[in-house]
Amino acid sequence: MNKLTKSMIATLGAGALSLGLAVGAEGAEPEPYSPFTDVGKDSDAYEPILNVFHKDIMSGYRVELPNHEVKFEMRPYQKVTRAQAAKMLAVGLGNAHATQEVSEFPDIDETYWGHDYITLLEKEGVVSGDSEGNFNPGQSLNRAQIAKMLVEGFDLPFDENDTDTGFSDVDADDWEAPYVKALVDAGITTGTTPDTFSSYQSVTRYQLAAFIDRYYENFELNEDQAFVQVRCTVREMQNTFYHYVGKTEPWEDPLPYESFQNEMRETITMNIEPEVKENFIKQCRACDGFFYGAVIGHRINYELLENTEDRITISFVEPGNALTSIVKFSLSIVNENGKWKLDQYKGKTFDTEDEIFTLSAEEALNYTESNYRTNTTFTVIRAELIEQEGDLYTIRIVTPDENQDVVFNRHFGLIY
Repeated sequence: MNKLTKSMIATLGAGALSLGLAVGAEGAEPEPYSPFTDVGKDSDAYEPILNVFHKDIMSGYRVELPNHEVKFEMRPYQKVTRAQAAKMLAVGLGNAHATQEVSEFPDIDETYWGHDYITLLEKEGVVSGDSEGNFNPGQSLNRAQIAKMLVEGFDLPFDENDTDTGFSDVDADDWEAPYVKALVDAGITTGTTPDTFSSYQSVTRYQLAAFIDRYYENFELNEDQAFVQVRCTVREMQNTFYHYVGKTEPWEDPLPYESFQNEMRETITMNIEPEVKENFIKQCRACDGFFYGAVIGHRINYELLENTEDRITISFVEPGNALTSIVKFSLSIVNENGKWKLDQYKGKTFDTEDEIFTLSAEEALNYTESNYRTNTTFTVIRAELIEQEGDLYTIRIVTPDENQDVVFNRHFGLIY
């Protein structure tokens, strides 16, 4: 694995990029890229799962191949648990990956991996417990239950008296009928067949991915969801770009851009392509610097500058760390025939003495916890504030195995 590959994984996170170094026969066209081991491009599940993967809604199970390429097993037809669904829905709604609030469910300990996602939905009134108050995180969900969660979570148009779903297996007096009807009207469900909804069939990971993906396709996005959509579009571009960067070693010539140009054009507009092509050729393959390093994980100094059905423009700040400086990004994506593509990518770097943001202790805890949870391979239970001295927070990352203390400057980011 070359130095740039390691740097990209460290900065963008293990789940953000799947970088491969295996090179085909000399002169051969590279194989079309996919980040998954078990979902082919010809599968109906591919597009919705790809979209929720790049949105950070579904992370998959990391697989390192013999050639050191990192891919993900998505298990599309596995039943989704209540905890997994909470994570997908919480992030899909636009939430971060962390909260300092504590769940009131007696069976959700703060050490449980899904605690924060469940708590976020709990505080928003999207989920509730059983007769004994338990959440039952390991149980599966049926399609009727997820219909209710989607309607209430995404605040879909809903009329409790509108119960004509068009499905023969959903009677007008069934409790789930108005929720199913809301999903039908929203274009989020087409049923398990044209005539059936199958209310009490367990929801699969693919089905929930498709439900959330259709919401993003069919509805005007709020400011948090617009941020998530930009994350999706940029990460797909990054994944493709750096996959092909990683196909050659530092001492070799880069692949001809034309050999994967059509794949890049699925993620970028013609407007930005000359810049992307030039940067691909110039990209250092033996150093830590790279052109497209935005993580798009946290809404610090976030502004939604434009939000239409055809264009989203945002600006935000990413704190620094041991590898990077503070960067203020301005990103634009455009919708071309139903496909969001990157149209503008600008970043301005600031020095450590530039106080362009100030994070409270709670904000620093949420940032650090979320950053470690999404950008490392170990399980993060919580972040604890150990000490505050001036602008410095000492934060303990609690894991099942070994805790790690880090120092966070509230005007800069993680120091060490």
